[in-house]
Amino acid sequence: MNIISAYVITFIASFCILVIEIVAGRILAPFVGVSLYTWTSIIGVVLAGISIGAYLGGKLADRFPGKKTLGWLLLVSGITTLLISPLTSLVAGYHFPTSLMLRILIVTAITFFLPSSILGMISPVVVKAYPIRQYALQA
Repeated sequence: MNIISAYVITFIASFCILVIEIVAGRILAPFVGVSLYTWTSIIGVVLAGISIGAYLGGKLADRFPGKKTLGWLLLVSGITTLLISPLTSLVAGYHFPTSLMLRILIVTAITFFLPSSILGMISPVVVKAYPIRQYALQA
């Protein structure tokens, strides 16, 4: 993997997280409405997913460094992202016996946490698969 590939993969993974975050408001709107609570839950869940994903990605990269791990992460992130729409219909259709604010948080967490976590794991794996110090030594 060359440095351009590393940049492109990291950029696309981060771009996908942003797209999921923006589209989440539209996906959740028919079920829980569009409010400050909805956007706060979306932003909080996605940021928590990125943080935990980066931590787990670092652990995974230390244990299994290489392009094969990156390939599996890209595959699994694509699958979990494709499952957002059916999962939203399934989860949001269930009436949770809680307040609206907690219902919004639960639906958002179940639907968007896993894809954002797995996409957040990609950057540490890319850094481990392609050590930047190669370029530092050449300069």
